Amino acid sequence: MAFLDYLQPARDLFYKENDPGRAEAELRPLMTRPGEIEEKRGIHELMGLILRKQRRYEEAFRLYDNLEDHYQAGYCAMLQGNLQLVQVQWTRVLNMRPNHWCVSLYGMITQQLRTYPTLFQIRNHVESDIANLIEANQYPFLENLLQFVDFMTQLNLEAPKFVGRALLNSGWLDRSGPYLLKGQRSLPNDPEIYFHLGQYSMAQKHYPEARLMLKQCLMISPCYTPATDLLNQIPESAAS
Repeated sequence: MAFLDYLQPARDLFYKENDPGRAEAELRPLMTRPGEIEEKRGIHELMGLILRKQRRYEEAFRLYDNLEDHYQAGYCAMLQGNLQLVQVQWTRVLNMRPNHWCVSLYGMITQQLRTYPTLFQIRNHVESDIANLIEANQYPFLENLLQFVDFMTQLNLEAPKFVGRALLNSGWLDRSGPYLLKGQRSLPNDPEIYFHLGQYSMAQKHYPEARLMLKQCLMISPCYTPATDLLNQIPESAAS
C-alpha cells in the first residue's frame, strides 16, 4: 500500500468530517511506522494540525520543534500566549527568510510592526491567523492585529474583506459587519464582498437587505453559485 493510502483515512476524518479525535486515533499507529523521512514528516505535520485543532498547543509545539519546523512551533507558542518562546522560534525562521510573514505577524500582535507585509502574505495568512487567535482565546493579540487593518488595506485592498470574513465565520457577527462594509468601500465591484454582506444580513435575519446584497453580487457575477444558493434560502414570506 502506498504512503498516501495509509494517510488518507486520517486526512478524510480531519479535513472532510472535521473529527480531529478520530483522525488522531487513526494516525497514532502510523507515528512509529517505518518509512522514508518525508513520509514521517508528512505524518507528524498532520498530527500537529490535529493537535492544534484540539487546542493541545503544548503537544503540537513539541512535535513541530522536533521536526525543526520553527514557524509552526513558534505559531503554537503564540497560541499559548508565550511571546518569549515565539521570539526564540521565529528568530530562527528569520535567520533563513528575513521577509517571512512571521515578522509582520509578530509586529502586529505586539504593536511593534516595523515591516511591510506583501499583498500575497496578507491574502495567504491574515484570515486564518484571526480564526486561530479566536479559537485559542488570544484576544489581546487579536485586538492588536485588528488595529492594523487600515494599514494592511493600503497594501492589499481585500484585507478588510478577509478580516470581516474571518470574524463572521468565527461567530463574531457584530464585529464582522464594519469590516465587511470597509471591504465594500475598498472594492465596490467585488462580487464576493456582497455575498459576505448577504451572509451577514441573513445571520441577522435582515432578509430584505440580504436579498439586495445577494442580487448585487449576482449582478456583478451572474455565475456566482453560492449567492444563488443563499438567495434561494431566504424565506418566501420575507418582505421584499
